[in-house]
Amino acid sequence: MSLPVTSHVTDHFTPFTTVDPHEPLDDLEPLAALFAQARVVAIGESAHYVREYTLLRHRITRFLVERCGFTVFALESGFSEGVAVDAWIRSGRGDLRTLADQNLTYRMGQSAEMRGHLAWMREAGVRYAGLDLPGSAATPLPLLERLRVALDGTSGRALVEDLITATGAFADEHALHTYAAYTALPRADRDALTAHWAELAAWCDTQVPGPPAATRHEVRLGVLFDQMLRGHAARSALMASARDRAMAETVFWLLQHHSDAKIVIGAANGHIQRTPVSLPGMRVSPAGHHLAQRLGEAYLSIAMTALGGHTPSRRADSSAPGGVAVSSVDLGAPRAGSIEAVLPGRLGVLDARGLRGLWGAPGAAEAPSAIRVQDGYLDGAVAEAHDFVVGVPLTSVSEQVGD
Repeated sequence: MSLPVTSHVTDHFTPFTTVDPHEPLDDLEPLAALFAQARVVAIGESAHYVREYTLLRHRITRFLVERCGFTVFALESGFSEGVAVDAWIRSGRGDLRTLADQNLTYRMGQSAEMRGHLAWMREAGVRYAGLDLPGSAATPLPLLERLRVALDGTSGRALVEDLITATGAFADEHALHTYAAYTALPRADRDALTAHWAELAAWCDTQVPGPPAATRHEVRLGVLFDQMLRGHAARSALMASARDRAMAETVFWLLQHHSDAKIVIGAANGHIQRTPVSLPGMRVSPAGHHLAQRLGEAYLSIAMTALGGHTPSRRADSSAPGGVAVSSVDLGAPRAGSIEAVLPGRLGVLDARGLRGLWGAPGAAEAPSAIRVQDGYLDGAVAEAHDFVVGVPLTSVSEQVGD
């Protein structure tokens, strides 16, 4: 594929030789100086379940660990479920396939590429954390079951039991079913659920000694889960912003409780961008916006996008589990004005920071104003949203080993 390339783009583009995480890392060496001051590096993707993205994220993570001293990999997956993943990495006990199936949410662990990444992490001694709300943002019950155990023998256990009972009235393994059932609850029941979460949070804050820090964080995630549900019922920006705030707060929690941690994040491009996301009728602060505001230049965002190939796409389908069907679709040629239209047609990374003052200047090219999301586009100033953009010439959909 041959795409138009400006001289400015060429000057700020570093080619990569391969997506294979096991190959030598010499081609990534120019990035070491660029990442030297970073405490958190987020590696995005225009769609989940893309083979090349998972492999290249593994490769960049390996580079950051081996050459730049990074110590933690945090995935867009449930925090509560991730505790078992980190325990497996540290102990080596248990079956990887079972662990990945059950403890990486959104089916993130059901590809050979992701399982290979986890196996490497155990060998390399890289810690793992899930960033996200529990239960694929469909049910808080995995979190509540952990709280039931953590608070056993305390007066907080009764509060957790009340929440488990109330949550059972609407929680489902599929998010759309959960949201519909929650919205159908009487307003008084929804308000009572929020009051239960507030009471549990207040209980944690007033105990001396209080629950462990990880338990308090899980209670906070439960509160944000409840706020996400309230946002959905009200059709407000709170639905999306609560989940992204949860991911950002998990990063802040990791930095606070692991003072020497340097963190690699794996999440969708839209979650890691430094600027607000404009959605129909609302603006939302993604996790990356929170991180950039707190960490400044110690936070770096790397978007990954496809120049061609195939991508997973989601379509409403009443006959599919959860009412959503996922299929592989062909990617068309990059849209005019998109970042994909100006990237070189080969594998590599563009340092967008050096182009922020050049694009759009008098006599210069217009700044790219869109980036792929699955088989569509998200509009916005790409060079402001992301520090780096990786272009992958051809992508393919991962085979789900569980299928």
